[in-house]
Amino acid sequence: MNYRLTKIWPRKSYGSDTTETIDIDVADPISQLIIELAANITDDTAITAHVINCLTKIELLDGSDVLFSLSGPQAEAADWYNNHVIRSPWNIYMGWGETQRFIAINFGTKLWDPSLAFDPTKFKNPQLKLTLDIDAGGAVPTLNRLGVWAAMFDQKKIAPIGFLMHKEIKNFTMGASSHEYTDLPRDYPYRKLFLRAHSAGTEPGQLIDTLKLYEEEGKRIIIDNELPDMILRTIANSPQIDEYIHARVATSATNIYCTPTTRVYPVATELETTSGSGGLAVQMGDGGRFAAIAASAQKYASFHVKGYLPHGVFELPFGDQDNPDDWYDVTTLGSLKADVLSASGASGKACQLFLQQLRQY
Repeated sequence: MNYRLTKIWPRKSYGSDTTETIDIDVADPISQLIIELAANITDDTAITAHVINCLTKIELLDGSDVLFSLSGPQAEAADWYNNHVIRSPWNIYMGWGETQRFIAINFGTKLWDPSLAFDPTKFKNPQLKLTLDIDAGGAVPTLNRLGVWAAMFDQKKIAPIGFLMHKEIKNFTMGASSHEYTDLPRDYPYRKLFLRAHSAGTEPGQLIDTLKLYEEEGKRIIIDNELPDMILRTIANSPQIDEYIHARVATSATNIYCTPTTRVYPVATELETTSGSGGLAVQMGDGGRFAAIAASAQKYASFHVKGYLPHGVFELPFGDQDNPDDWYDVTTLGSLKADVLSASGASGKACQLFLQQLRQY
């Protein structure tokens, strides 16, 4: 057998905020680590945020060496841009069961990439660290569940040259029409740069004006994109996000949270055993939040949602994404800076820059 899916951490439930540290006690190369997050539902009339927010941080560490460090929303967006699929697109926010998500840490450009994979034998003590905030999202959960699997190479012998490393570089609060300058690392080549501007109810396009990336104090400008350019560049490389949500809808505006954050198109239908009275109205989902209203009586509804920019994340790829030799080699540069110019209505909103880099063995 060339490949296998191995359980790294059996499903375990948590009733309070916690950080779980999991040893990677395997020797075979890993193509993906797949993480399950599930949150129970205690109040289907009060969805507070996207459930992925319960997973506040995902880290892969080797002692003090950070190999992966992203929040749940950042990691799910990076996974989406790598594979163009939501691994669990059915979000249940109704009065039974749980809301469940799966996220992969991708070490190669695709599943079973033989040239890029995580080789645990190259490290002394690799550990996966998962941090939970039990009720940071979902429908007022009191319980979260975690599980972890590894998609591993088995009898197929490979010699990977390295793996894809993901790290948050900066997390800052934006001002109104203000510049944020960031010195970017020059240790490993870039495959992708990500910019996240997320605020529920507000499109990312209303938060960012321009992103500029330049070398040697402006001697060479790599990116100088105003927002329409960034949206076009990101959308041109990706299909629409396709997601299904089941939720209770009241006769007043009921907030429901989704993964896409711009050009969101939710379509609703009743989810009942008999035909109910009245109809459903749905407002568009700027910033990953849309509102639904039932005409005459609260009811369960099913939503089919499409759109772009998962969790408010823009993707800026470098070169031929299948050819590591064509990626952006920053290792010879004297300086590399990013300049994020926020929009006039962005004051107090959060923004993050994070990277996907080629780390060679």
